[in-house]
Amino acid sequence: MHSRIWKSILFAALLAATLPSISIQYALGQSQSINGTIRGTVMDTTGAVLPGVTITITNTTTGFTRQVTSGGDGSYIVPNLPLGTYSVLAEASGFAPLTQKGVNVGAGSSVTVDEQLKTGSVATQVLVVDDAPILEVSRLDLSRTISASETQNLPLSSRNPYNFILFQPGISGHPNPENGIPRTVNTNGLVDRVNYQLDGMVDTETDRYGLRLFAISDSYVREIETISNSFAPEFGNTAGVIFNTITGSGTNSIHGTAQYIWRPKAGSSCPILSNCDPTAVGGVVKPSLHVDDYVGNVGGPVIKDKLFFYAAYEHLKRANPTANTINTAMQTALVNLGVDKLSDFGTAAQVQYAQWFDTRIDASLNKKNQAFVRYNYFRNNYPFNTNVGGTYALSAASDFQDRAHIIGAQLVTTFSPTFFNEFRGSWPYRNEHHVADPLTGKGPMITISAATVNGVAYTAANFGGSNGVDDKFQEKIPSFNDNVTWIKGKHGVKAGFGMQKNLDTQLADVYTQYSFSSITQYQNALNGTSPQVYSSLNASIGRPGAAYHSMYFDLFAQDAWQLRKNLVVTYGVRYDQYRAPTPPANEPFSYTQSFNSPKGDFSPRLGISYQPLPKTVVRLNAGIFYEATPTNSWYNPLYNNGAAGTGSFIATIAGSSTPGACQPAFPNSPQTVAAGCLPTQSIYAMNPKFKNEYVWNANLQIAQQIAKNDSLTLGYIMTNGRNMQFLRNMNLINPTSYLADGRPVYATSVSASTRAYPQFNNITLIDIGSNSSYNALTATYEHRMSAGLTTSASYTWSHAISNTPEGTSYEFSTPVEDTTAPLRDRANSGINRPNAFTVSLVYAPITHFDNHILNGAIKNNTFAFLGNMSSGDQQTITVSPKLNGDGLATSRPLYIGRNTVRTPSIYQYDLRYTRALPTLFEHIQPKLLIEGNNIFNHSNVTSINTTATVVTAAGDARGPIGTVITAPTFARTSTLLEARILQFGMKFDF
Repeated sequence: MHSRIWKSILFAALLAATLPSISIQYALGQSQSINGTIRGTVMDTTGAVLPGVTITITNTTTGFTRQVTSGGDGSYIVPNLPLGTYSVLAEASGFAPLTQKGVNVGAGSSVTVDEQLKTGSVATQVLVVDDAPILEVSRLDLSRTISASETQNLPLSSRNPYNFILFQPGISGHPNPENGIPRTVNTNGLVDRVNYQLDGMVDTETDRYGLRLFAISDSYVREIETISNSFAPEFGNTAGVIFNTITGSGTNSIHGTAQYIWRPKAGSSCPILSNCDPTAVGGVVKPSLHVDDYVGNVGGPVIKDKLFFYAAYEHLKRANPTANTINTAMQTALVNLGVDKLSDFGTAAQVQYAQWFDTRIDASLNKKNQAFVRYNYFRNNYPFNTNVGGTYALSAASDFQDRAHIIGAQLVTTFSPTFFNEFRGSWPYRNEHHVADPLTGKGPMITISAATVNGVAYTAANFGGSNGVDDKFQEKIPSFNDNVTWIKGKHGVKAGFGMQKNLDTQLADVYTQYSFSSITQYQNALNGTSPQVYSSLNASIGRPGAAYHSMYFDLFAQDAWQLRKNLVVTYGVRYDQYRAPTPPANEPFSYTQSFNSPKGDFSPRLGISYQPLPKTVVRLNAGIFYEATPTNSWYNPLYNNGAAGTGSFIATIAGSSTPGACQPAFPNSPQTVAAGCLPTQSIYAMNPKFKNEYVWNANLQIAQQIAKNDSLTLGYIMTNGRNMQFLRNMNLINPTSYLADGRPVYATSVSASTRAYPQFNNITLIDIGSNSSYNALTATYEHRMSAGLTTSASYTWSHAISNTPEGTSYEFSTPVEDTTAPLRDRANSGINRPNAFTVSLVYAPITHFDNHILNGAIKNNTFAFLGNMSSGDQQTITVSPKLNGDGLATSRPLYIGRNTVRTPSIYQYDLRYTRALPTLFEHIQPKLLIEGNNIFNHSNVTSINTTATVVTAAGDARGPIGTVITAPTFARTSTLLEARILQFGMKFDF
């Protein structure tokens, strides 16, 4: 493979070296993260091209201008334009000037504006652009820009703009009802591979795949650009999707919004899988999912045409109360033992208080330099966030607090009409942690298992204190990237480099937790009869956690070569290096004494865009795409390093019916624990020959313009993952027997004959070498804004296969079941959804009735719709016992593979209706709105019961060990989605 990479690099270098000798028509491929391009050809009325024509591009809202001259074949190009509406003026001696207005430039767009000049007149002709051609010939990747009209009108009951990622062609998953990331997202057949960006700068949390670093508010979201396949070399750090949020900015006029969203208790249906009849068995009181959301933004000039400001604020109050299910028998017994029923068994008052603030200054420093500086702040206070509801009493809960500060800046320098430089830098900081609520117990936390005593059934209960307090995740990511663009002849060359430093601190919870097998055992410990008799004791010793630093570097070079007017070839190479932290001295296990940082991550890429007919574009792209190393690949070995008894760690002490010196007396919290009192430790390790995951990706698209504002794109996507992370227990040796399907069975005892490293029990190895395969057919229909209607619909038929469960993912991190044959786990991926269909629509009727009352009644309405339909989620049939003795892996019955069953299909339809009221004071437009989530109240379930009962002993007449005795019920057990929600709002635009 490396020889092919170096050949690609050599080819790129040799071709780039020929550029100075070429002086014909230029091209620049679509590869800008937060800016846009205007291009076109100047002709006379006979169709002959006109060289040397002066083209002046002017942003009509900010006064920003840029001037170029048409080339020898009459063509021109103006890249790196700030987003907005432009006019294009063409002037040449002997011809009447021509101005075209209303040219809309969006994120990553390349708008074609051709000019046809008339001779013999000095009067300026002004044309209003209906819209540029809907097909962008220079666009190579599979992408979509969600416009300002869509971001501000589409239903968003969660107030979470990250959910818009699900409406990118080829993507499927579940929206997040709060402020986090969408769940189980299929990104090129991989789980949650998303590079989140804000204005082209870092917004990706580094510890696991697919996490955003900080929450964003729709109060300052202008546009969203998503790229899901075969992007240009300047983009990287993901094998999946780029999600780039573009923030709002000021103009020469004061503009803004004030909005209030209200969700009453009556606006929410009973949660999915709940029975909200409190008189029924298992019934609960319908929770009050109340929401108050205050949003405002304003932008305008400080100095006309020179300096602009923008500011936004949102305050969100969202209730999500959760009742506990501790039954009356257990509550009564605990009250008799001193627990306060009134303060401990009530419904948790889960009310989230979140605030966002954004301010941005844009400046035209001079004719050659444009810049902006942005500051964002996020604060989230969430009482009763963890250990809430179910078998948790209020004294076991903890509160969540989250803070983020983000500084970002960009400077675009125009050295000449054909030479540009872009610099971006940011410093995001996030600190999230759990703290004790005023109702959290002083500890220790007490866990009592469900049991039947003297014929009375007692549910499980957790109370007295919390095991979810004092953890912390803190991350700072100072970063920058710089690139230059040089237009030379038919070539648009771009090259640059970037760096980000990840400063991470992760601390574990501080707690003591006693577990008891029954209410009787707890009572005997509490009254002093048997204070050392319990099932187990878990206690934090010292301050468990780790702090570590890592570095990411990248270099790229690319060329967009317009071979002919209807043919563009983009090629280039990218280099990434993900430099690992240096472990502390004296790590107990050799694998953790140093980490490998691969140095051969070269990514050649090639894209071809061909326009065989005026209304048809064919795109073919291929390349290699590396995934950034999730920093938990290093944190887990550093934290779970086997140093228990000598440093900070979580001690686990087994209970005993005949306790000794190793069992502290309840309710004491041990400050130290002798190593001899601990079980043999289990650790994490990283493959010393670690390599970064990458994919071979290729896609073919055929885009057809159906009408002036309509297009249909058919495509094929192929993604092959290589060197993917997976987890396995590397310490098991010498099987004692084999299951009937060939799986080895290992001893659970620890000795030199059962463990490769007998000083440890289980060693979870973060290994590499797993492969994946993804094939998809896509069909995307786009209707660009016309007659008040904007529509996008996308259908994907796909199949995703992975050799193993994925490791170091936010949602999937299950070790392989057979460490000697990982391919036994080859199966459908956890995000394999064969069918996925999404649709978004914004419709504001434009009418011209003679009756002004009827005209006003229909004209002032806006309807917006989101639809998300897909196959259900893959699930694995499992069993409770560890059939093969591996303490890490989850066992399956005999002859049953991974992910062989599926949850019911998902049908989610959201709707928003906005009614504009008469204008106030000539400039203020009031609006009433109502939006609904899951308007048909479909019971969308994302998890089912897949636990089977199997034979567990040899000699059973029903079959060998692992034979299914009782199949899973496949009953619906939980969901990531919400029942129907209605909320109402008032909005003022000015």
